[in-house]
Amino acid sequence: MMQPITAALLLVPLINGEDALISQRLKILPQTCASSDDATAVIQNLVQTGRTSKARLIANECLLLLNNNVYAAQFSSLLKCCPSSSDIIIETYKTSKEKFHENKDYLQTIIGNHNKGGGNTTLQSFRDTNCVHSDTLIAEIEVQPFTPNNGDMLYTRGSKIIEQWNACCSFWSNSSASTCINDDFCCEIVEGSDHHLILPALREPNIQICLENSNSTEVIEIEQDGLLNLYDVSGVLWPAGYLLGLCLSNPVKCGVGEIFKAMSYVTQPQVLELGTGVGFAAIALSKTMRHHSNSPSVIATDVSKSALDLTVTNAYRNGVKEMIDAIEADYRDVASLLELKKTIILSRDNTSKQDQQGFDIIIRSSLQTLFDGTQDENAQLWLALDTLLSKSNPSAIVILSHVRSGSERIQVPNGTSPFELVRRIPGDRFYMKTRDGNNSDFELIVLRRRQVQ
Repeated sequence: MMQPITAALLLVPLINGEDALISQRLKILPQTCASSDDATAVIQNLVQTGRTSKARLIANECLLLLNNNVYAAQFSSLLKCCPSSSDIIIETYKTSKEKFHENKDYLQTIIGNHNKGGGNTTLQSFRDTNCVHSDTLIAEIEVQPFTPNNGDMLYTRGSKIIEQWNACCSFWSNSSASTCINDDFCCEIVEGSDHHLILPALREPNIQICLENSNSTEVIEIEQDGLLNLYDVSGVLWPAGYLLGLCLSNPVKCGVGEIFKAMSYVTQPQVLELGTGVGFAAIALSKTMRHHSNSPSVIATDVSKSALDLTVTNAYRNGVKEMIDAIEADYRDVASLLELKKTIILSRDNTSKQDQQGFDIIIRSSLQTLFDGTQDENAQLWLALDTLLSKSNPSAIVILSHVRSGSERIQVPNGTSPFELVRRIPGDRFYMKTRDGNNSDFELIVLRRRQVQ
């Protein structure tokens, strides 16, 4: 039997003090034990259906109690449904700290569920089949209303949406509240509405997003680890990542039809995502390209092991794991990028033009430090792209998602830069707004290698 994990390793360390402190940390366990007297069985069921984030939340809270016996009397009913001898609880907890994306045995239940047809849910299977056309506005994050100088409370459009969503849609909400009439609300994030204002949904273990491609509309369900890894920004979906995923789900509508040209130039196209996070953009592109004659391999990279875990889980849940490989790589380290290129690209090409080889499509949404100082041709972004983007494919393309104004906006340097700007696509094209109703803060940036005249 495995040795118990000590309290020092818990994701949410226990603070000494009154019972109320630990009560505030038990977010999901009370409702779990109210519906079942065995948390182990609940965890197993969640894992089998790919809901690993919720499973790990339960395991984390069980261990929080099991490793702090001083609270045994106050929380005896909860301890009864958290067996101290359960290897499943311990193993599930450990996957939040180790290389879950490499643990194939642990994933077998998810793989089996996927092979039976799971993870390919259509819009019609959800309770509100009119979400795509709904005018309902939702949000999740707890935001304080803006207070002007006169002290009056001024609610923005976003804060009103947040209030509605907290009451009716959040995983933590009481859906029976008198302020919520469930049939009036669509809780999926839908293009064309203000649903995107829930992002980043820091407290939610999963979110659902309606994606429209050229053939159909599909609901993508994304697991998140915002509560498990409080200071890891890669564990949740951000607005820039959402915008990138929307674009990649329908490239022609978005205005980046060059993706298909980049793919058609080679027999085995290779796509790279720098900093995949929860894997949403990689999943959106995979679903778009899965029926293409030159269906690409998508390499989803990140420096965060927990982000790679989420990407694997989400790829399985949404039926595209066969197209996505999650690989640890550091975009800040040129040596790491060269090793990635060697492993993925050069190992498959023994021609004499290996120095010209690279990825045919590179994607990325707002990434810490990588997009800094882009007006300098020696900035980290340009060094990374020059290392990784194919030189032999004249149609190779880069699609980035980032802020559209201020000093942080991506600027392509003039002069000898090896890259040129193809176009900028504002988030307004997808009806994205700020919480106070202004034009979107974000844009898509399409780049290619500078064309020789």
